[in-house]
Amino acid sequence: MKILPFCLTLFLPLFAAEEGTYIQFQKAEQETEDNQIESTYQNPLLDHVEAPTKAQEITLQQRIADYFGTFVTSSPYPGVRATFEGTELMASLSNVNKDLQILLELKESNEYMKAKHIPYPVNPRIFLSGEIEFTGFFLRDARGHAQSDLDVTDAEIDFLIVAAPWLYGFIGVEYDNSVDPALSNSRIANSHFHASSLFITFGDFSVAPWYGTIGQTFLPYGQYSTFAAVHEPLTRVLFRTLQRDAALGFFNNTIQFAAYVFKGDSHADSGNNINNYGVNLGVHFNIKKLDCKIAVGAIRNVADSIGMQDAFGAPSNSEKLRHVTPGINANGNFTIGNWTFLCEYNQALRPFSPRDAAFSTNSGRTFKGARPLAFDVEAAYAFSILKKPSSIALAYSRSYESLGFNVPKERITLIWATYIFRGNLLSVEFNSDKLYGSNDRAAGNIVPGLPYFINPRNLGHRDYSLTLDYLLYF
Repeated sequence: MKILPFCLTLFLPLFAAEEGTYIQFQKAEQETEDNQIESTYQNPLLDHVEAPTKAQEITLQQRIADYFGTFVTSSPYPGVRATFEGTELMASLSNVNKDLQILLELKESNEYMKAKHIPYPVNPRIFLSGEIEFTGFFLRDARGHAQSDLDVTDAEIDFLIVAAPWLYGFIGVEYDNSVDPALSNSRIANSHFHASSLFITFGDFSVAPWYGTIGQTFLPYGQYSTFAAVHEPLTRVLFRTLQRDAALGFFNNTIQFAAYVFKGDSHADSGNNINNYGVNLGVHFNIKKLDCKIAVGAIRNVADSIGMQDAFGAPSNSEKLRHVTPGINANGNFTIGNWTFLCEYNQALRPFSPRDAAFSTNSGRTFKGARPLAFDVEAAYAFSILKKPSSIALAYSRSYESLGFNVPKERITLIWATYIFRGNLLSVEFNSDKLYGSNDRAAGNIVPGLPYFINPRNLGHRDYSLTLDYLLYF
């Protein structure tokens, strides 16, 4: 029986803590009844919410959050696919400028709360969102062989943590369906999640047009929007850049500006310093019914992009280049009525050293330094099928001197997409890739092995594929 007092000594403080918390809740509930505060659950962003008086500073649901912790809400973060605007019905969204998109959404939310005299939540708000994508395809490859497959092509979990009107954090975790032969040839054994976007942003557009972001982000170098669900434009494959950076930005309805610095993976010196940086400038204007968004950008070294790191970042390479290769980007988004037009252009401003990345058009007898270039143009028309937002789009992208980075020479994609119901998007794609010519060769730091687009047996041919893609997002 001596064990009973010992157990009571250990666990009574825990019971006391639970009881104390419940007493606090009962007190809050009593204050709510005394002040005749609405005790039913209300979403503070619904139109029918009325502002509390000074004596009713906080609702019962907010008091519960104060005592029992932060609520987690399932709500798509800004930038997700539009549900009712067919002109924005994109199956694959750009991750660039995600921090800016969130700031714009939070500005609307904060201004609404101020207008309705809704007190700002005491505790941080956590918004949870994500997606799961399943794809089936039939392919006639460059050698005329038929292939088919079913695959989980994407999955993502995102957390938006709003700590204050001027401070929030973002955590994005993505699924990787690639196969690493060094681990296993089994796709299931290779399945894993990895971090993508991880950043903290400071700014409140209802107060000032400036903002700052630190963390791991897709740099504001280009935009890379596309209507294609599966086949990314070659600009995105080659030049999109994910790095750990610090960025400073400015935004209003006319001008968008961002500058950033980071320590690049590739370098032409010791590599132990912050050695890469870039800028982006965009403008927004209207010409009668035509809505126009145009942006230009520059980066000190394109070799730090995801597509080029597949070659320069291979274990056999040192990442030390003979010289850095600056790059430029220009992109535009034009909307008129039900039509949307996208265009993007990326180019290295100087060739790589032939010892770093080389390109040949005469079966390797002579090489020159590769100077990668890619562009993408897309046109989409929005309409409805049985009152469901739908669109049909045609995309064409082209690359130059980029064989060593395992991309095709041309890509043509026809896309039809429709919303089945909210949060569910169905896309059908017909795609054709034209590979580089049979006499083209790459040398220097190239993607290791004989991947599909580099393999000499495939060069000079074209492939065709039909894809059905189903996307669930929340």
